[in-house]
Amino acid sequence: MSYIEGKDIQKSYYDILGILPTADEITIKLAYREKLLSTHPDKNTSSISNYINNDEINSIKDAYKTLIDPTTRKLYDETLVKSIQRHGFNVTGEGLDNYDLNDFEVKEDNNSIIWYKDCPRCHAIRSISLTEDDLENQGTDDGMGGFDIIVQCSSCSLWIKVKYYEEDEENDNDQD
Repeated sequence: MSYIEGKDIQKSYYDILGILPTADEITIKLAYREKLLSTHPDKNTSSISNYINNDEINSIKDAYKTLIDPTTRKLYDETLVKSIQRHGFNVTGEGLDNYDLNDFEVKEDNNSIIWYKDCPRCHAIRSISLTEDDLENQGTDDGMGGFDIIVQCSSCSLWIKVKYYEEDEENDNDQD
C-alpha cells in the first residue's frame, strides 16, 4: 500500500519491496528475495501469476539495486522527497512543509520589501509572497526567538509555514 493513495503517482521503491524507508540492508535483501519468489511464474501457480509481466520484475530489481547501495539510496530518497512535495504532500508529518524566509527572493520597491518564492508543487513563478506588513501583523511568536507565518501559493492550494526572525534594530543602528 502506498502512502500516496489516490494520486497518479508511481509506487516508491519502498512500496514495491513492501518495506519502510528505515529498512536496513538485511530487510531489503529479504524483501527483495520474497518479492522475486512471489512473482516468479514457477513458484507462484495461481492464475494471477500469468499476468505478472517483466515490468514488475524489472521494478523489483531496480528497487533492490537502488536501495541496497547507500549512495544511490540517498540520492533516491532526496529525489523522492522532492517528488512528493511537487504533488503537494507534506514530508515533515506536521501538516505543512517548513521554509525559512532566507529561502525567498527579496525585492525592494518604493520603501517596501516583498519576499517571493516559486511554488514547490505547481512551480508557478513567484506565486508565494510575503510583505513586511504580513510579517509584522500576521506572524506568530514561536516561543524560541523566532516567528512563523503560514502562506498559500496564489496558483494552487499549497500552504507552507515560513520561519523568520526580527532584525535587531539596535545592532543595525550601531553599525551606521
